Amino acid sequence: MSYNVREHSYVVGGLGVTGQACVRFLLQHKATVKAFDTRPTFSAPENLDTSMQAFLAEKVTCRALSADYFDGVDTLVLSPGLALDIEQVELAKQCGVEVIGDVELFARLNTSFKSDTPAKRVVGITGSNGKTTVTLLVNHLLNACGVKSIEAGNVGRPVLEALESDADVVVMELSSFQLETTSSLVLEAATVLNISDDHLDRHGTLEHYVDAKHRIFANAKSAVVWRDGEFVAPDDALNVEGQANAQKANQNGLLRSAIEYGLGASDSGFSIVTMLDSKHIAFNGKPIIALSDIHLAGMHNVLNIMAALGICCKLGVSPDQAVKHLHSFKSAPHRCVEVARVNSVRYIDDSKATNIGATIAALEGISPTIAGKLLLIAGGDAKGADISSLAPYLTQYVSHVFALGKDAHLFAQSFAHTTQVATMKEAVKGALRLAAPGDAVLLSPACASIDMFKNYMHRGEMFKQTVHDLLDIKQEALS
Repeated sequence: MSYNVREHSYVVGGLGVTGQACVRFLLQHKATVKAFDTRPTFSAPENLDTSMQAFLAEKVTCRALSADYFDGVDTLVLSPGLALDIEQVELAKQCGVEVIGDVELFARLNTSFKSDTPAKRVVGITGSNGKTTVTLLVNHLLNACGVKSIEAGNVGRPVLEALESDADVVVMELSSFQLETTSSLVLEAATVLNISDDHLDRHGTLEHYVDAKHRIFANAKSAVVWRDGEFVAPDDALNVEGQANAQKANQNGLLRSAIEYGLGASDSGFSIVTMLDSKHIAFNGKPIIALSDIHLAGMHNVLNIMAALGICCKLGVSPDQAVKHLHSFKSAPHRCVEVARVNSVRYIDDSKATNIGATIAALEGISPTIAGKLLLIAGGDAKGADISSLAPYLTQYVSHVFALGKDAHLFAQSFAHTTQVATMKEAVKGALRLAAPGDAVLLSPACASIDMFKNYMHRGEMFKQTVHDLLDIKQEALS
């Protein structure tokens, strides 16, 4: 059934990047729309077109809403940064207004947006960690192999912009927040890369978090599954005790059409094999690329590559064809990126590690690649996660932790060799004093950044700049 935005009246909730993109799209397509923002005042970005300037001046509410605000409104398009239990959303529901997100709006429009153009094929990628890397890698491999694709979603590009592109495939990174308001997105392939405690301050329990992630499988035609992962297969929902519910029926048969991957041996899907004393990624038992030929650091990135190759398979691109283009992929910043190497000490920026699982992946991935000890800079806002669960990994892999931010004390409670510091400069100076040739200084916070920094990018840049300042590395060497 076709979906025409002109036949509906909308409220857009939240005017961040996603909200502004929704407003812009709805205005361009002559929909009736207004918006609210939860901040007391809203500052419009510069260089807006006249229609957006007029809208922001006349149609935005930054005060408490009353029931009559939703008179005549059909749909609230909620930005992912706003929770479903805020008072504005509760009021909208009481007034009979449907609550969706921009991904759900994309899903409804995809089959009817352009009558002379086939619907775009879409693949969906979620997980606690690695989803941006896998999204960008899939998009890179598809385009390199002649499939016109575009990345969108949590990766940064609003999904409605992808709808208007000339791409045939949309590679969509989906957060748990986006999936909460999505119900009809049809995917050629879906994957939950991994699950670790994250966003429990919003979801409340691991059960609710996993449920949100598993919404990605609702209308998927196939799945790509890490065979050794917990809670990542379509059947791996949680019951109320928080245990895997293996008996849950897989109603759409995704496991029968799944491609599995993992670091162990297997004759099907992706695995690791040894040939001539060299380890290779294999597909259905056949080696396709040596690990030594992969420039992405860490075994967690080997898993990311396997997941990306599996998704490409579901779009008709063979692994043999896709791996030829791995060498030309440039990883996203702040994800296990080496920012300096001085006196045989490596300085690695993994600021994107905003949860425990991401830091564990970094520790397990980086430790086998260094000869000396690992010095960790961590801390920030733990978002309700249990930092003590990181303790065994700190004991196994880390020589010393320099902890900063709101929840620095949790690291001190979990690991004896912890120094609490007030600033990034103090953390880096402390690590420099202990570092010796063969060591690595790793920023992998396991926490959000917003207690001290604008975002994780700002945190990573501060780490990089501090390292370069203290080591007296000239500006031209920053790249």
